[in-house]
Amino acid sequence: MSSRSIDVDEVFAPTQSFVAENLDCDEEELEYLLSIAAGEEALELRLSEKAPGIVLAFEITDEQIAESHDDSITLKTALPWDQLQCALLAFQGDDELVWFATQEIEIHLAEWK
Repeated sequence: MSSRSIDVDEVFAPTQSFVAENLDCDEEELEYLLSIAAGEEALELRLSEKAPGIVLAFEITDEQIAESHDDSITLKTALPWDQLQCALLAFQGDDELVWFATQEIEIHLAEWK
């Protein structure tokens, strides 16, 4: 998996605008708020049955950012899998996301499709 990448248009991120709106939050709390927003979208995807409802958390460098928005960024290039930090999955019938470490993702990826 480390040699692969994923091409996405826009991702949730702690942008300057998002941080300014949440000044009372530390870095971990900001990441939590963004994971909630991404999780809500994943649950909607799961319910629509258009996608399996997966949230992938990547460590992104400033050089990869093309444009910054309120709570998201657009990227210049695809994201390499070696920047993946974890996955959160919305299972059918569950209201919460299940966390998977990077070493578990490749094991389960085929069954999530």
